[in-house]
Amino acid sequence: MSDLSLGSRLKQLRKARGMTQSQLADDLFVSRKTVSSWETGRNQPDLQTICQLASYYQLTVDDLLHQQSVPHADDQRPITWLGPALAIILMGRLGFVALPEMLVLSDVVVITLAWLLVSWWQRYMHLRTIRWACSLLAVTFIVAAGLNLFKMDFGLQLIYLAAAVTLLIPIAGTALIKKIRSRPT
Repeated sequence: MSDLSLGSRLKQLRKARGMTQSQLADDLFVSRKTVSSWETGRNQPDLQTICQLASYYQLTVDDLLHQQSVPHADDQRPITWLGPALAIILMGRLGFVALPEMLVLSDVVVITLAWLLVSWWQRYMHLRTIRWACSLLAVTFIVAAGLNLFKMDFGLQLIYLAAAVTLLIPIAGTALIKKIRSRPT
């Protein structure tokens, strides 16, 4: 370890998220005493748990083990395009005439995207859950546009397709980066 012991680093990361030991323990499916023993240095997490902790804190294992201090919260947050997707859907909602059923669907979509954006921003949900929800929303948008749900006009179909692509770009980018990094050199 560089400047901090692993236990101090784990404690610093947990506190940076505003979590208690019990909350972290529940998320990792371990006891609070186990988390406490890691943070005090009485015990060390095994390799599988270190990998799980790195994923949980959205760090690489190397960053978890060797970084001197906790990066700023904005540095840890991966790129998301929830904001642009929300803006696209809002433009469609406000700019196109649609049937009342379509307006209700658009309102539900706007609320869902806003909730996901706040969840991402405040870290209420794990990143994998947000990515899964974005994928599900994107598929829903594509199906709604493809089936011409509620007789939406062509402009609204394009809006929904653009929002779907916007939601899928960071997910596809992440998958591509992982594939490139896993390739043997």
